[in-house]
Amino acid sequence: MEKRRGKPKQVQDFIKVIKPRESLRLLPKKVRLTLQWSICLAVLLLVSVMPGLWSDRSVLPYAHLASAQSVLASPSTEPVLDEMVYIPGGRFQMGFEYGSTDERPLHPVILKPFLLDRFEVTNRQFTAFVQATGYQTQAERQDSCWAYLEGQDDFLDVRGANWLHPEGPESSIQDRMNHPVVCVSWHDATGYAAWAGKRLPSEAEWEYAARAGKTAHLVADLGDGDGSAHLAHTSGNAPKIILTQANVWQGTWPVRNHLLDGYYYTAPIGRFEPNALGFHDMIGNVWEWSADWYSVDYYQRSPKENPSGPERGDKRVARGGSWFCSPNYCGAFTSHFRGASPPDHAFNNVGFRCASDVPSSQSADSLE
Repeated sequence: MEKRRGKPKQVQDFIKVIKPRESLRLLPKKVRLTLQWSICLAVLLLVSVMPGLWSDRSVLPYAHLASAQSVLASPSTEPVLDEMVYIPGGRFQMGFEYGSTDERPLHPVILKPFLLDRFEVTNRQFTAFVQATGYQTQAERQDSCWAYLEGQDDFLDVRGANWLHPEGPESSIQDRMNHPVVCVSWHDATGYAAWAGKRLPSEAEWEYAARAGKTAHLVADLGDGDGSAHLAHTSGNAPKIILTQANVWQGTWPVRNHLLDGYYYTAPIGRFEPNALGFHDMIGNVWEWSADWYSVDYYQRSPKENPSGPERGDKRVARGGSWFCSPNYCGAFTSHFRGASPPDHAFNNVGFRCASDVPSSQSADSLE
């Protein structure tokens, strides 16, 4: 991103000509007055046309900053957001023996200690990032985001939808500052993480944190709507699962959402009980980007220690499912389902949370 330093040469030269008052005194009074009035008129004309020169967002990439600043000023009752949870690392069996092909086989993974955000990154946090850097998301640059809108039968490429307007230009996040940010691509998420001095979690780190030391997998509790308590995308015998409260589609998509969780789209962070490690919304609410490339057969060749995904690919992994996931259409509201999408795509049901390596100067006792 180009940064302009100092004043353009033409303006600097202009200032040098008109600054010395001594040169004006050498002119006849009538000429001096005429010149002074001409300069005043020229300045007024320049000021009047400047807004028009800068109104095109292709010329000024920060044109949305005023909107972001007004949103940032709105009140909030959200919990403390800079909190990260220290995970001492350890060993677990990653994958799901009853799951889809890309979730098998079960394989041992050993992770080193790391830190992970307790909550998903919110609109308020992302607004602060935009305000500080002038960053434009990919959805803003292409003027559209893939969005599911109530009453439709699938996702649409909605013109004017972006993180400030998740359901299109008429929508707003003004009253959703403590909701997870959406309509952010993988590139947008990594940009925020770098600015915050963090990174995205690996897929293995995400699953380890989501399961919180349990051998069984977490599945969203779907309540009593349409017999949807059955786990989708499984094979073989009924697996042992742990039900958890989450913001998902409760009912038959797209006919009816019973809204037993109280939300059609995103929910405020921390609305549901945390898991055993203190993480909120690992299941449901929004998909969460991970750092890893996706490969359907990666679990068959994953290294045992600190796996970080394939070296290359055309999609990045996302985990956890979202408010859109229903048993009859998505079924991804589990700690084992592996989602994937191109890194330059943005959706109004995809967000992220950040991870970090443990600082070498910190002891484990000071972080726990």
